[in-house]
Amino acid sequence: MSKNVLVVGSINVDYVINTDRLPKLGETITGRDFAMNFGGKGANQAAALAKAGCSVKMLGAVGTDMSGELAVKNLESYGIDASSVLRSEGPTGAAVITVCGGDNHIILDVGANGTVTPEVIAANESLFDWADILVMQYEIPTESVLAAAKMAHEKGKMVILNPAPVKEVTKELYQYIDLIIPNEFEAQLITGITPEDNASAKEVIDALCALGCKNALVTLGIKGCAYIVDGDVHYTGVFKVKAVDTTAAGDSFIGGLCAKICDGWNMDDAVEYASATSAIAVSRPGAAASIPVAEEVREFMANNKISKKAALE
Repeated sequence: MSKNVLVVGSINVDYVINTDRLPKLGETITGRDFAMNFGGKGANQAAALAKAGCSVKMLGAVGTDMSGELAVKNLESYGIDASSVLRSEGPTGAAVITVCGGDNHIILDVGANGTVTPEVIAANESLFDWADILVMQYEIPTESVLAAAKMAHEKGKMVILNPAPVKEVTKELYQYIDLIIPNEFEAQLITGITPEDNASAKEVIDALCALGCKNALVTLGIKGCAYIVDGDVHYTGVFKVKAVDTTAAGDSFIGGLCAKICDGWNMDDAVEYASATSAIAVSRPGAAASIPVAEEVREFMANNKISKKAALE
């Protein structure tokens, strides 16, 4: 199976600090373990795909600041082709992340990510010819997501969308999506249905497909995920690990899943691999740096078992 993946999306630098509790309004508290990490949903997913063994090209934008140059070098360090990443006037996208009790609280400044316009998509058509799969998120302008999805669809490429963070989009977009992968909160915002049990999870997936998406998978945090195989909804649990930093949990899952879809794995096995990838990532600090390589995932799966019980029962 061919494994050429084009990621069109965001490139950020994450500024992370840990704390035992969140400050009250107007309060200053002392944190610890400050770090500057490379992130952005697009860059994280590209890193996860590259670490899983895919050939990856990245289309996005960084600023003309020092952070942008470092972010591009970071992508290249994973073997990602970043030659099409734009250098736009202004700052590189930034995420200010407070980690408290293993959970993260994030504030974004889109920065240069906002300069990835439909014109940029059109000017990079050759990347779409090269790719077998297109992976996207919502941290670039949604009109650009639409332009990229339409171009890839028209070329017969598989289009995978992580609709995060959720934004208002034209419903035309969904008809170009082969697989949509929201988390439970994003799925609720898109469909109006909260996946609280197996029945409602199925309703969410049916609603996403009714919008026009060919297939859907909903991640459910510590409860696992729900997805379709041959018209039937399957539920898979999680690998139990101690969460240290959940920053790249969803991105590592999506990267692992897409990589194994590229390899021709069936959906059940691809989901299990993705779950293992995510489990390892949340047990480590950082964003892209926390994502494991394929050998680590294989070793983890050999020594750990995923919960096969229906996640929401």
